[in-house]
Amino acid sequence: MTAPRVPDGWLAAAADPEGDDLAGATAALVERLASAHAAATAIAGAPPLGIRAVVLAASEEHHICAFDGPAFLCMGPDLRPVTSSHLMRRHAAAGLLWEQLEGLVDATRLQDLAGAGGRLLAMGLEPAAASDAVQDVVQHALRVAAWRAGDLRAVASMTQVDVVSTLQERVHAAYVRFVAATEPLVERQDALGAELVAALRGFEEAAAAAGVGERLADRIARMLPACDDGAGEMAAAHLTPLH
Repeated sequence: MTAPRVPDGWLAAAADPEGDDLAGATAALVERLASAHAAATAIAGAPPLGIRAVVLAASEEHHICAFDGPAFLCMGPDLRPVTSSHLMRRHAAAGLLWEQLEGLVDATRLQDLAGAGGRLLAMGLEPAAASDAVQDVVQHALRVAAWRAGDLRAVASMTQVDVVSTLQERVHAAYVRFVAATEPLVERQDALGAELVAALRGFEEAAAAAGVGERLADRIARMLPACDDGAGEMAAAHLTPLH
């Protein structure tokens, strides 16, 4: 029986392996990328500039390879060029979306946000609702940061897009609660200590830098048309015929 597609049971089922399992999964990924590199080199007559493993929700791993030109090659699970333009475009769009996602989810900035939250909590932030919200921001930000820093992020997995969107939604919701809970403090900030004001400002600036003021899912939705357009351009520059 598969895990239900609801937050925690589903996220646990989709999470990266750990310990020996993670080491094995990482080694297997490195081996697959090496095989894809060799196959792409044989097909194109030159080594690719880069390779991206792409896994759609209900398909086997494909590889998108970039060459000087620019030119591109999409290989199926058998490491042969795909012949379907539709299939190539779908995987290329997923790879482009993943590249954008890697830029949007910054582990260092999320860790900075957690640090700023910790400093704010150490000052005894009131009211309790604000303190609870900051604690949740810290907890969920660190989880998203750990996701981003995972060894298997080299694979553009559309299932993992859903996972990180769900995780980031929790950070965003907690930050929205913080903003609402601290609204009264804004009205009387002249009466607050300078250190507390600075800590509040630092937390807000760190949140803005980490992008938690907006839902990641909304930002992804706005990027999809550009990714589809880019995939069309990549298909037009495919090294082998597509139909």
